[in-house]
Amino acid sequence: MTNNNEPIRPYIAKIVNDAREYVQSLLDENNRLHGLLADIQEESRRTSARYVEVEQQNTNLANLYVASYQLHGTLDRQRVLDAIKEIIINLIGSEQLAIWEVDRENEQLKLADSFGIDTKAWSSIPLDLHSGIIGLVTVTGERFVNGQSAMQPMGPEEGLTACIPLKLDDRVIGAIGIWSLLAQKEKLEPVDFELFDLIASHGATALFCTQLASATVTV
Repeated sequence: MTNNNEPIRPYIAKIVNDAREYVQSLLDENNRLHGLLADIQEESRRTSARYVEVEQQNTNLANLYVASYQLHGTLDRQRVLDAIKEIIINLIGSEQLAIWEVDRENEQLKLADSFGIDTKAWSSIPLDLHSGIIGLVTVTGERFVNGQSAMQPMGPEEGLTACIPLKLDDRVIGAIGIWSLLAQKEKLEPVDFELFDLIASHGATALFCTQLASATVTV
């Protein structure tokens, strides 16, 4: 008995095989496109991250420029002190700070200005190695940042985040104490340390220039 389906079996098998190969080629192309899409998304992510990084760097540079201009844009002592406070409050992010100047005659730090602290408690600090972190920073000229030093703020210095010496070359003419950071700021960022350096040198120079200007006017 002759099977009438015999002649069409090879044809059906070819169709099935071609369809299988076509489906596999579609799957392969789909996988290739998925991989290409993943590469494009990763590159887009890297580009976006780099864009954000560059924008942040531009913002940081602008902030540093503005801060420097504020410090050197006046010979008025109070405006210089206000500029230092503004940098700490608005750029570094702390509303508890003190600015002292060295009184060599009495061997102490005298409070020049402050924000958010008890001024009576910090009106003066002895200039010696045993008067706490602030006195030590002034004597040694070495900056203190909590968490980066073996020393821990204790007693009235508890909560001290940083203490920055105001330096003219190697001569310390004052110090800045910064206590708690604002609630929305979890930690110090790299730009904050650049601001510390800026305040340490430019802040000291600006204050010294106001003293020279005052002495010149007096004469």
